[in-house]
Amino acid sequence: MMRTKILFLLIFFTSFFSVANQIKSKEIDKLLTRYHQLEQFNGVALISHKGKVLFKKGYGKANFEWDINHTVEGKFKIASITKQFTAMLILQLVEQKKLKLDEKLIEYYPGYRADTASKITIRQLLNHTSGLANFFHLDGYKVVEARNPYTLDEFISKFCSEDLNFEPGTQFRYSNAGYTILGKVIEQVTGKSYSEVLTQQILKPLNMNNSGFNQQHSILNNRVTGYERLLNRLEHPSFIDMSVPFSAGSMYSTAMDLYLWDRGLAENKILSKPLTTVLYQVSEHRNYAAGWLVDNYPEERFGKALTRVHHGGMIPGFNANISRVLEDDILVVLLDNTGGAPMTPITEKVLSIIYDKDYEEPELRLSQKLYRMIIEQGNSTSIAWYKTLVAQHEGFSERQLIRFAYELVDANEQQAALAFLKLNAELNPESTRAKHALKRVSSL
Repeated sequence: MMRTKILFLLIFFTSFFSVANQIKSKEIDKLLTRYHQLEQFNGVALISHKGKVLFKKGYGKANFEWDINHTVEGKFKIASITKQFTAMLILQLVEQKKLKLDEKLIEYYPGYRADTASKITIRQLLNHTSGLANFFHLDGYKVVEARNPYTLDEFISKFCSEDLNFEPGTQFRYSNAGYTILGKVIEQVTGKSYSEVLTQQILKPLNMNNSGFNQQHSILNNRVTGYERLLNRLEHPSFIDMSVPFSAGSMYSTAMDLYLWDRGLAENKILSKPLTTVLYQVSEHRNYAAGWLVDNYPEERFGKALTRVHHGGMIPGFNANISRVLEDDILVVLLDNTGGAPMTPITEKVLSIIYDKDYEEPELRLSQKLYRMIIEQGNSTSIAWYKTLVAQHEGFSERQLIRFAYELVDANEQQAALAFLKLNAELNPESTRAKHALKRVSSL
């Protein structure tokens, strides 16, 4: 009799949670469908709980020219999510006693400029407190240099060898150069290429057979095409040679492979538990650890205190995000091929659904609202409405407003762009940037 009751309860609770998960899956699908309708998400989503995939689905097109729909097998550039794989390789070398986190860089990369390498530690490279500049901000980099192929040594010499911005360990500043140098350290210590070590130490052991180091000249089955979404159209993004992001951002993957990555981390398949915790140990200067950002949510947000470790990735034509809730073993993967999807708001709304919390419905971006208003009601009405937002401190930042104006120019709305840039100059009378942008568009 007791055995029958226990069996009944097991069946009841299994059925109950199955129905609950189906309801949540439908609500998640409704949420992502709405983001897709608003032209804010075009890609693949996957959600898992305690190792079980609860939801996976594609939205929109993997290739617009050929009208090919997204599937969960699509291979996306994951950009800076690559950093957590680089961090894992570094910690594996620590576990193998081939490297120490608090040792100076010069011990492992003697070919780097000695004055800098003798100051920086491996840990500081991992958590972006090294003081190294971010090469994306160097003059001419995006327009010219990122399109050129480089050997690793050429690239480090040209873009990762600037003077330090600050004394190592005293500040935080995100640096792709730092993670490029970590890739070089991996090669120096192992005597193998970064791609080879990545495959041998992570991808093969975790059966991540649909992930790898991006080679743009190679034929890759199920490769998703990247696009840039402008105000009034999609277009192909600026070209970037994939030798450039290297160990800071050159990987591709699928939603299912990132699920396998999550399981490898959760179950300590490729790194001991003590060292896995190092991945999430932030510096005193920012909530950045080793390839992961760490956010602590208070109890009132989702009904219990939660730790979300996550990282995004952006590269022309793509953006991606992986989020893991450590306490409840939840994974949220979002991959997009139109760039600029609001990954954090989407992820937090998905978590609200999972934890039965209310959330705000998705709506048009401010740039979308303004553009529609310009088309339908004219410049004067749009400017007047935007001024009410400014008065409520709900407008763009100066940089965002200038970018919006440039997008208007690209959409053949030059007069509207001028109107917004004139307003920007009034709002920021001391800004050289505001004056330059107005002068530039006025001369077109």
